Amino acid sequence: MSGEMRPPPEVEIYAPEFPPEMEWLNVAFLRMNTLMGRGAVLVEFWDFVRVNSLRTMPYLKAWHERYSDAGLRVIGVHSPGYSFGRDRDLVARAVERLEVRYPVLLDPRLEVWREYGNKGWPGRYLFDRRGRLVFLHYGEGEYLDTELAIQECVGKEMELLAPMRPEDEPGALLEPQT
Repeated sequence: MSGEMRPPPEVEIYAPEFPPEMEWLNVAFLRMNTLMGRGAVLVEFWDFVRVNSLRTMPYLKAWHERYSDAGLRVIGVHSPGYSFGRDRDLVARAVERLEVRYPVLLDPRLEVWREYGNKGWPGRYLFDRRGRLVFLHYGEGEYLDTELAIQECVGKEMELLAPMRPEDEPGALLEPQT
């Protein structure tokens, strides 16, 4: 499943709170209600063994670097698709190896995944300063639209990131994989 969505303006969907007993990497813990009002929050569901998650990571890192000073908080929710992905130490080593600097919430039992009604890896949710969902995307791609939505949320216009891979170019045609 792939697709990008902006909820209709009259529909207000707010960010669910993270369960308090969850474990975090790169931060002690975060509460969604304390993040609201400070800036926008980009939540991405990912799995360190899913190639689709790994392909989106350079964009997440870049957005974290570019927009954190403007109020964007990037949060990775590691929701494993395989049983070994529930191992905290394996995930911690992957986060270190992949040089993930933003907070990562460990979701080994997929509690947060279910709370969000997430549909796949990666799943990207952008919330504005009020905690209202303004952008949603499942799968790879939609990097330009995501960044435009981020800029709207944080009130900072800059030149958009150039595509990081040839297949990310708008209109790129790819040969079917065998």
